Amino acid sequence: MSNVYNELADLKEFYDPDTVELMQWINGNTAPREAFTGSMQLLAGVKLSTGRPLLNHPHYEDKVLRQRTKELYQIYGRKSPKEVYNILKKYDATYVILEDSICLAPSNGCRTPDHIDIVNGQVPDNGIAQVGLVRSTNPRFCDDIRYNKSQYSKYFKPVFMNKTFRIYKLLH
Repeated sequence: MSNVYNELADLKEFYDPDTVELMQWINGNTAPREAFTGSMQLLAGVKLSTGRPLLNHPHYEDKVLRQRTKELYQIYGRKSPKEVYNILKKYDATYVILEDSICLAPSNGCRTPDHIDIVNGQVPDNGIAQVGLVRSTNPRFCDDIRYNKSQYSKYFKPVFMNKTFRIYKLLH
């Protein structure tokens, strides 16, 4: 039993430099009233560390928020830049935070982009077609935006990037 107490007494500090850099950038480069969207797991930390408004908050659950999150998560789907932009503007987004750990995770039928594909009636990246699903002709938004092609750059401006996160500002 003494080993358990010794381990409990050994306090460790969690440190994630990419997340710290992200929060510092948000605090130092955005106005307190500018709104963010992204994954709900990340947004909890954004709210706690920056106090910025969030478009989909992970700690509140209701039908309206589920529908909003379903729409906002089109950032991980296969929608055109204009479609995603219109969804984000509908909710008054200023910035979108993308995470490669979500966007580029191997397709196993259970990751966030797979769920979004299925909800959108599209075959997920793993290629397993279910009845009623079709193959999309659009590239995955969260991946294709990184190349700053003209169809993206007229709606979004890259403003922050590290090896884990990318932030894009919506243009007006």
